[in-house]
Amino acid sequence: MEHSIRLMAFAAGLALLAGCAAPPKEPPPKPFIGTIWEVVLELPLAGEPPHMRFGDGRVEGFGGCNRFTAQYVQDSVGARAIAIRRIEIDRRLCDAGPRLAEARMLEVLQSASSYSVTGSVLTMSGSGGTLRLRAVEAKK
Repeated sequence: MEHSIRLMAFAAGLALLAGCAAPPKEPPPKPFIGTIWEVVLELPLAGEPPHMRFGDGRVEGFGGCNRFTAQYVQDSVGARAIAIRRIEIDRRLCDAGPRLAEARMLEVLQSASSYSVTGSVLTMSGSGGTLRLRAVEAKK
């Protein structure tokens, strides 16, 4: 009898501990500024993946074929609004696949009007569509 009481008390204690356990928390979002963001593509391109980094009112990156830069402004009140100014790209010759993927990515980036960061995913949206990016570690 005493053994079953101990067993029930032990089971009740475990149930209490399980109820107190905090659910796993989502990692804090990566910082928008200074993080290298790699574009998430439905079909990956051969070679260096498209990516970008924001900082000091400039975005710099690689579109899959060409390097690009642009100035941007973002809101200062936390509404996550953004406007990308004219994108400057260096013109290199490359295959049609990367060139077309880059043109679409830059079109969506140029039209972006808002962004959000959840964990290690950056989502930029606007009239041209939505661009999903993921944070990558800087190569040393």
